[in-house]
Amino acid sequence: MHVSNDTTVLESRKEGKSFLELVAKRISEPDLAAELISAAARLVVASASAHGKENTPVTAATYAVAAPSDASLLVKFPGLSLVAPRGKFDVGFSPEALVLSNAKSSVVVPVAAITHVAILDQIPQDTKKRCLMFVVLERNGPAVMNGKQRLEAVIIQTLETEELRAVTSKGEALDGPAAAVLCEALALVKPGFEEFIAPDPDLFRTAKGHLGVSAYVKASPGHLFPLRGGLLFAERPPMFLPLADVLAVEYRRPQSATFDLVLHVRPREGGSGSSSSSSVQQLEFSQVDKAEMGRLQSYFATCKIKLYDPAAPPRLDGGAAAAGAQAAAAAAGGSSGGAYGEDAEGDDDESDEDDEDFDPSELQRLESGRATKRQRTGASGSGAGPSTSKAAAAAAEDEDEDDEAEADDEDAESDEDEEEEDSYDEDEELADLTDEEDMAAEAVRRAARRGGQAAGAEEEDDDEDDDEDD
Repeated sequence: MHVSNDTTVLESRKEGKSFLELVAKRISEPDLAAELISAAARLVVASASAHGKENTPVTAATYAVAAPSDASLLVKFPGLSLVAPRGKFDVGFSPEALVLSNAKSSVVVPVAAITHVAILDQIPQDTKKRCLMFVVLERNGPAVMNGKQRLEAVIIQTLETEELRAVTSKGEALDGPAAAVLCEALALVKPGFEEFIAPDPDLFRTAKGHLGVSAYVKASPGHLFPLRGGLLFAERPPMFLPLADVLAVEYRRPQSATFDLVLHVRPREGGSGSSSSSSVQQLEFSQVDKAEMGRLQSYFATCKIKLYDPAAPPRLDGGAAAAGAQAAAAAAGGSSGGAYGEDAEGDDDESDEDDEDFDPSELQRLESGRATKRQRTGASGSGAGPSTSKAAAAAAEDEDEDDEAEADDEDAESDEDEEEEDSYDEDEELADLTDEEDMAAEAVRRAARRGGQAAGAEEEDDDEDDDEDD
């Protein structure tokens, strides 16, 4: 790593600027100052690679590493077969970068961009017994480009029986299985690197005993390997997803012979040549055998990855809890949220319209009709709702009309009785009674004392009968 790049790394952070100022004031020897700055920059880059987006992002200049010369390479392995980028390449290791070169192209992979190294030596349905060294590159950071294509990983392909021998520029001999030698070379140029991972049969094993499950990414077949540090898809497109970036897991079409595994993940952030987004993204692995669902569920439960809830989808701004509370309140008929206020306003409008159309006589008629219907249905115990028979409806309507007519007749008779009572005149009745030739005087006085009450009329009839008897 060049001193200019080291300075850029430190200047991207507040603490780094303070460190540079301190070195400039206290260290007078240029070589010692350069060594201190380089060491500090390496610590910053290593911390960013280990913790990802939890730390302050490192600027794009961090990975701006020039291709090292052959003289600066610690070790070089000629003619290795690579899956990504595809082809045969000479692979050189230097403290600054891995250099992939052949007659057609040259790719520089900064050592600082390497986050994990996965060794896949048991690939399902692989009769060639290959061993893949999956060198994972920083997902949230500057792009490592192969022409116009961004590299997600460098995949070196060897055979289980293949061995490598090499001598480093410092005279160290590397000898043994190819995958082990390559890991030793990487450890030499990236001291302290410990992110070597491999499938663990105690963590995940398929129904057929494999360490990876068959799946498709779009139209490309491959194998998904659930690992302790994340999920790895090989071989094309090569993909490694850290578990820290997985927000939720979803199982679609669970009743079918195959299902789709959908991961809700954080979007890629920062760096030139990479797309950024402010929303949660979905990564789908399709056509997974149904027999693997229970094992995958156990894996995600062990890794503490929650199940996707459509009522409270994961959010990058931490709003999942608020969305879940709002959905629960809505399901319970609660009063929180804007929707409740809109419903209340709508009810007020409808109430105003009902008040304008209110008719007391219509209400009285409807209430009389409903009371009559309740009495008829109550006797039979079937007053649960309106009849679906047209004949029953017509009969009910006729009965309602008859009841209304009878009620009107009773009202008319009552009105006539009231008019007769109102038209009663005591003097006229007394005069009428005194005109009777055969009426005795005592009977007339008794009738007058009763004031024309209804009982007086009955007694008058009794007296007339008495007089006739006399």
